[in-house]
Amino acid sequence: MLRKHQLHREADVLLSLLHICKIVVTALFLLLFISRSAIAEIKDDKANRIVSGIISFTHWPGLTGAPQLCVFSSAQHLSLPQNSVPSAVPFSVVYLSSESELATQHCDAVYFGDQTPQQQVELFNHLKGKAVLTLAENNAECTIGAAFCLIFKPDHTLFSVNLDSLARSGVKVSPDVLLLSRNGSK
Repeated sequence: MLRKHQLHREADVLLSLLHICKIVVTALFLLLFISRSAIAEIKDDKANRIVSGIISFTHWPGLTGAPQLCVFSSAQHLSLPQNSVPSAVPFSVVYLSSESELATQHCDAVYFGDQTPQQQVELFNHLKGKAVLTLAENNAECTIGAAFCLIFKPDHTLFSVNLDSLARSGVKVSPDVLLLSRNGSK
């Protein structure tokens, strides 16, 4: 009788281990076979919404059509589709593979990826005399460089405003957007 009870307990342990193995294999399968773009799309939704919101509440002097957002391909958190139709978002999107492409594109807004704040300043200086909204994901301090800086925390995404850069940008942004920034919400 004791042997039979021991066999039942061993069978229960083996069944539990089999169940755990199935869960682990399923989890590994999902991690390995879900495309990186699908994961990025989930992760980047907040960045997409913040950038879209800022652009939609921005006014460019003399701009008659939809603004064009130029995104450096080094961006990790933005996943807007290129050449978006104006009904999907209120602007078009072009991805830049190098910093030299900035001079060849008509950019009303620029989204910096891994460019440092100093590089952002240097690139913005090439656009002097043109109203350009600048946004960045690699500028948490937001003291120089882009006018709007996205800040990515594990549980949420927020943004900060560099009022000096915004004043020099030549664009007008709704005061309501400024109130939503990290500094404005404190």
